[in-house]
Amino acid sequence: MNLDWLPKALVPVVIVLVLRLFRRAAPAPNPVEAWEHEGTRQIPEPFPTGIIGGFMWLVGLLLVLSFFLLRWANHQWAAMDGPADLRLYKTAIIWCFLPGFAALAVPWPFTVWLLRALGRTEEAFRVTTDSNQRGGMDSYRVMKWLSIGVAGPIAIFTVLAIPMHMTISGSEMLIGHYAQITPERFQLSQARRAILVDGVRYRDGSFHPAKDLLIDFADGRRFHANAEGDGGTSVPPEVVNLLLAKTGLSPEHAQTEEDIPRANSR
Repeated sequence: MNLDWLPKALVPVVIVLVLRLFRRAAPAPNPVEAWEHEGTRQIPEPFPTGIIGGFMWLVGLLLVLSFFLLRWANHQWAAMDGPADLRLYKTAIIWCFLPGFAALAVPWPFTVWLLRALGRTEEAFRVTTDSNQRGGMDSYRVMKWLSIGVAGPIAIFTVLAIPMHMTISGSEMLIGHYAQITPERFQLSQARRAILVDGVRYRDGSFHPAKDLLIDFADGRRFHANAEGDGGTSVPPEVVNLLLAKTGLSPEHAQTEEDIPRANSR
């Protein structure tokens, strides 16, 4: 039985269940009680119409632009390896998750918090009350939970990815791994075997083309060129040509990595 449709059908069900969970865990407060909790009325004059909404958009835009800051940090980290004949970085999509989720979750609760911190309790109350009535829940609490529980972990995982890169320079390769400060070093003079593979075979037996270059070193480590660099579906030809030239190896060939022993026994 084909159940490929099941994940799509479950999406609206999950959304409804999550909304019900939020409404039960954080019910919308009574407006009168909420206003009493806010304290005294604000002294500053209200902001002109559109200022608060514009500020939220500004915060969201700044968070989106943090994509460029993360990518710059990744490139600067790789540059610490020194001069390079070739340097590759992880695909830029890695740096999109944190700005995207943060831009969706953070601006609204941050703006409400800032209004309260500045003594603009009336405006904070109006913003939260309108949102509570539309959503049927305590929107500020829910969005704060999402900012901390979703954007927070994504921020940690993304920062830990900054060291990821590959540098080929002189007689060695330096591979920056996830959450590792010191790069892994491969001396190209210690390369003993090179294998070009055409792709990978999934558990269902289907074949997925993704060209890769595997290099075995004297210390027993195996380098996968397609697992480094920009994360593309196939290793870039310039990487293959440069590594083969520097190691002086003549590559063997196999359809997949699992086929290497069989291919070598022929």
